[in-house]
Amino acid sequence: MQQAMIAARLSRGYARAAAVLGASGEQYRPSGGLLPMGTLYEQPMLAFDVDAEFSFVRPIGWGIPTEYVLTDRREDTQVADILVASGRTYFVASVEPLRPPLCVVCSRMVSVSGVTGTVQTLVSECPAAIIMRAKGESSGSGVPGATRPGQSVMYLPLLPGVVLTPYMTVTTDLGTTYTVNAVEVSGFGVRCTMSLQQV
Repeated sequence: MQQAMIAARLSRGYARAAAVLGASGEQYRPSGGLLPMGTLYEQPMLAFDVDAEFSFVRPIGWGIPTEYVLTDRREDTQVADILVASGRTYFVASVEPLRPPLCVVCSRMVSVSGVTGTVQTLVSECPAAIIMRAKGESSGSGVPGATRPGQSVMYLPLLPGVVLTPYMTVTTDLGTTYTVNAVEVSGFGVRCTMSLQQV
């Protein structure tokens, strides 16, 4: 009971801070994998920072795709909500009663289709963070000039009804394609390791 009261007071404080420090944004609540940003849910005031204390001292680091958010709709913010503000897109990865929501900074829009040989699209135009983890190197295949494809990690929001599996194909808004190697699903979202598809 006491925690709920404290959380409510914190939410009111966050709302006041967001009204002063934030910018007008957009909030989407995905109902599935296809066009998760197809319908606007709300237009909150949003302010993001890498520091949970919102000191606004440090910029976001390269390869560290998380920030905290101040929002005037704290009590109506859920995991997997997509937030857009100041030219950046995020998805909410964690919402706890006494802490500001944690968000993943997205770098690409992606579509995900079934394993090779099928054309079913499971995810379309969904924001995601794609981080390179290993560059390509010699594959040892004996073919002159052959390289092992680069390895990347993709972070996706939890999308209702969507189950990703290895060997699916991920295509970005730049036309880059990857093959999913492994999938981890948690309360934060979906994390996939992927290999860059080579022509």
